Amino acid sequence: MLKVFKLSVALVLASTLGHASKIVSIGGSVTETVIALGHGDELIGVDQSSVYPKEITSKLPSVGYWLSLPKEGILSLKPEIVILSSQAKPKKVVDELPKYDIKTYIVEDNPSLESAKNKIKQVGKILGEDKKADAIISRIEKNVLKVQEEIQGKKKPRVLFVFSQGKGTMMAAGQNTKPGVMIELAGGANVVQFDQYAKISPESILKMNPDVIIKSNHAGDSGLDDSVVASTNAGKNSQIYTMDMLLISGFTVRVDSALQELSCMLNSNQLSYCK
Repeated sequence: MLKVFKLSVALVLASTLGHASKIVSIGGSVTETVIALGHGDELIGVDQSSVYPKEITSKLPSVGYWLSLPKEGILSLKPEIVILSSQAKPKKVVDELPKYDIKTYIVEDNPSLESAKNKIKQVGKILGEDKKADAIISRIEKNVLKVQEEIQGKKKPRVLFVFSQGKGTMMAAGQNTKPGVMIELAGGANVVQFDQYAKISPESILKMNPDVIIKSNHAGDSGLDDSVVASTNAGKNSQIYTMDMLLISGFTVRVDSALQELSCMLNSNQLSYCK
């Protein structure tokens, strides 16, 4: 029987991990969770999206990109356990891992606060760290409630989030992307109407006329034309910010910090927790 575990139900595996295990973690938010729960020293490999915390992830071998995983990259490290985001692809590679006597766990990884908490709880079950997981979830709930209380009743600024995939490929985050959902949770209104990520033109930005523009620090410069930005409400009011791509899109153990940082950007740093 193939040992692929989709963690929609509780799995108690403390006996499995009673000693140090060789773990490969795939998905940036999954890797963050493994490390936050105190098992960074058991990681023997991660995927290319796992870049935080850098002092740990930068020293580990990469098994490839999480949305196009090469089976060989994982097998070459001879892991005992592989923990994957539910978004990891291709499915065929994920499904084949148990054939090589690898305990394979697929954890929830969707763009919602509830999913972020479920992910922490599920990884906690795998690692036998339920109490630590519960403590992180309690902290997140407390801090998110603070954000919700402070943005309640405030006007929603119109927000554009952009990043670059290379020269000439400026992209914007749609309504159903993780950054798009984060913008809404932080008290903003996404100016783009499409659902997913898509290329965006300077003409479109001018037409959208966002109140706030947030650029990702991923892959260098976003490609935004300064003259275009200057003609928007965001440019006229100096509401241009930069945010870490994994922080705004990861729904990680830092999701509360992400929401606080983002809500401060959307409210001119006028909230009680803004620096």
